[in-house]
Amino acid sequence: MPKRNFAAIGIHLLALGLWIGCGGESEVAPPAIRPVKYAEVHPASAVQSQRFAGTAKAGIEAKLSFRTGGLIESIGVKVGDPVAAGQRLATLDNRDAILAHQRAKAALENAQVQKANAQSMLIRVRQLYQANNVSLAEYEQAKNGLASATSSYESAQKSLDLQERQLGYNAIYAPVAGVVTAVHNEVNEVIPAGAPLVELSAGEDIEMEVGVPEGYIAQIQTGQPVRVRFSALPGLDFAAQVREIAYALDASSTYPVIVRLDDPAPSIRPGMAGEVEFRFGTGGPSDPLVVPVKAVGEDAKGQYVFVVEAIDKGLGTVHRRPIRIGQLLADGFVVEEGLADRELVATAGLRSLLDGMTVRLLAE
Repeated sequence: MPKRNFAAIGIHLLALGLWIGCGGESEVAPPAIRPVKYAEVHPASAVQSQRFAGTAKAGIEAKLSFRTGGLIESIGVKVGDPVAAGQRLATLDNRDAILAHQRAKAALENAQVQKANAQSMLIRVRQLYQANNVSLAEYEQAKNGLASATSSYESAQKSLDLQERQLGYNAIYAPVAGVVTAVHNEVNEVIPAGAPLVELSAGEDIEMEVGVPEGYIAQIQTGQPVRVRFSALPGLDFAAQVREIAYALDASSTYPVIVRLDDPAPSIRPGMAGEVEFRFGTGGPSDPLVVPVKAVGEDAKGQYVFVVEAIDKGLGTVHRRPIRIGQLLADGFVVEEGLADRELVATAGLRSLLDGMTVRLLAE
């Protein structure tokens, strides 16, 4: 038999075997079930807490400066020194101010002499006028001379008062008892008026300043209780209350919030780093429901979620449902309409889901 006949018979036998082994029909692989993460809708009271980093500072922090510029003559304190109220901390070279004060004092004395002379002149002219020995014009001139001398005397008195005050501007005094936390310049340096030279921390109150993101600031109220912890004091937890809430963002794009510790420990110092824990939600039955931010989608028809209904063995079906949301809280959006407590919602891949699709459930 020719070789090509044997080859043809072999090909037919191979095809027959493949047809018998496959049962006469081709198999189609079932489509893969898409995995989906999900979360539970819960009341706002279930939101745990949020911590924000901050820095401790004294209840009173004063940046002290000279009210006039000049050459620094002396600085009597250094960082860490305790100071008493009224204690002199630094002085300027005030020789120019002393000279100006002396000139003003001499000018006042001269003006006083001129005023006394004008008074004597007026008395003499008045007597002569009454005796008809001088004219009315001379009498009026004497009165005007006294008025001018009196005005010059009052002006010189005000100039002297100003120079006396300027002498006081050449020294810095502690407004309250406290501790020096910073000294910015050295002796013999020229400092402009109003530039901070000494920083003073005073008072027994300790505060913490933290930056709160805009998603949480609406939930914080003045007087709200918080907890404060410091990294330098492990194991210690301090009660505090919110004292101030900023109205506008700062340079770090957060809202500064200041809390005051109720009973600070002596070991807490200004500048210590720590955390402030805020707890949100009242725990009452009237708390609104919250849906995770990742679970909410939006298209031309509005906001929506995919509600998950569990079937069995880790499988479930998803159903698209329109909802209406409110403000953003710590753990998601407030649900105003469309969801009930403890319902499950998909939190990933919303754009790839279809209404009624079977999915494999993966918890967050």
